[in-house]
Amino acid sequence: MNVIGNIHGGNDKVGFNVQHVRNVLRDERKKRFEISDAQAGLDLLHRLNEESGSKYFIRTEVDEENRLKCLVWIDPRCIMAYQSFGDVMAFDTTYRTNRYAMPFVPFTGVNHHYQSVIFGFALMRDEHASTFEWILRTWLEGVGNNPPLTIITDQDQAMESAIATDFNNCIYKSLTECVFEARWASFVEKYHLQDHKWLKGLYELKHKWIPVYTRNKFSAFQNSTSRSEGMNSYFDKYVSSATGLKEFIENAQKALARQFMREEEEDYVTINLKHPMKLHTTLEYHASCIYTKEMFRRFQDELVESSKYFVEKTDELVKKGREWGIMLEYSGLPCRHLLAVFTKKRVSEIPPYYINWRWTMHANRVDGVLPYNLDVGQSHEMTSTDRFNSMTMLTMSFCQSSIASKERYDYAVGVMNREIPILEKMSVDGIKSYESNSQAPNASDHEETILDPIMSQTKGRKKDVRFKSPIESIGKKEKPPRRCTYCQMEGHDKRKCASRLEDLKNVQESQYN
Repeated sequence: MNVIGNIHGGNDKVGFNVQHVRNVLRDERKKRFEISDAQAGLDLLHRLNEESGSKYFIRTEVDEENRLKCLVWIDPRCIMAYQSFGDVMAFDTTYRTNRYAMPFVPFTGVNHHYQSVIFGFALMRDEHASTFEWILRTWLEGVGNNPPLTIITDQDQAMESAIATDFNNCIYKSLTECVFEARWASFVEKYHLQDHKWLKGLYELKHKWIPVYTRNKFSAFQNSTSRSEGMNSYFDKYVSSATGLKEFIENAQKALARQFMREEEEDYVTINLKHPMKLHTTLEYHASCIYTKEMFRRFQDELVESSKYFVEKTDELVKKGREWGIMLEYSGLPCRHLLAVFTKKRVSEIPPYYINWRWTMHANRVDGVLPYNLDVGQSHEMTSTDRFNSMTMLTMSFCQSSIASKERYDYAVGVMNREIPILEKMSVDGIKSYESNSQAPNASDHEETILDPIMSQTKGRKKDVRFKSPIESIGKKEKPPRRCTYCQMEGHDKRKCASRLEDLKNVQESQYN
């Protein structure tokens, strides 16, 4: 458009806009490739699945017109991550940055470095209970029908119904920024909210969001959907509102690869760099040999605080010990009270019972057969930088698997010593092109091409009738009516003041005369 606008002397003189250009490109793509955007995205996933040795999980749902309604896909790396860190999962459906405004669902958790980690992706047309049920049931199938211990999400009735249907043994934690139960009575009395229907309904769900009711359930230090919301901003670097499905899937995979690369980088730092000590005790040193860098930092904070406590053996101590056990179940790390007892008892190592494996530096260690093959993309479409990044990710995973035992290490060294000389004999420019007979099925191989989805409609209320919580209304002052600074009358400003305009007119006439 900029080039055409320069030729014609400005974009306003061209006769069409950017959207017209996009429409022409879309039509030309369909004529040239005879395939829909949705089908192109699915073909990409099937090709990645074939390259990985059929390790992907891909499921679709279409409507009566054969238009894509729902899509769930799980990268094999996500399945591996879920096996290690799938005890707590968070998700929401607020992200709609794609051409069809379809809600995007990244199933999100945290790894042993307290970094975000993805357990799979979903795209959905609407936010009805039946759609949520299909998405959750399908995703659960993809991760081996092994539900998480805790699900953290926003407060949505359709979502809650689906979770109750498919995750009967999970904890649905609808977290709302409101007030704590201990001050609830005084709160509703102060603001005369005893009969407020919305607030009463929120109080009935207190066991799902008030910490005093959920502290005996493991949550991996999470108490809100901010992890999912942060993941949404992370994907903003890769997609936009004009991104089609094929490009969306491509960029989601790139974002996923970058995420796992960050985990590998943090693994290297944790294993190879020394952790600074604060108290220089044997207990602290033992923790530095167990936990990741981030978890060791949190352990140190508790250990330092434990020095402020005085321990005396009483009957009350037994009761407190039970409470500390509950706190251990909630976070997975020993609390300061427990560490104070360890120090009093001269405990030099953390007992195995108090060590949660998911926070240790080897929590993502690969045992047995490698659960995935990394997709490295189509080499003929990759730049040298793309090839370097892909090989870096592949070799880091190869190294991570090879250090698990001496037998693996010796075999890995043998493979590299045997294959590197063969690799160096190959031509620099002889990158093998992608063979057509190795591609995944394209549109012509399917019984019927899956058509593009329709534009998704937002389920939420319109802005002018949005319900406001009592918290928003409390203490909010009404704006005073607009007052003219010229005549001091209400209902208009200085620019539209009739008295001012009349005075200006009289001044101009007097100057003219």
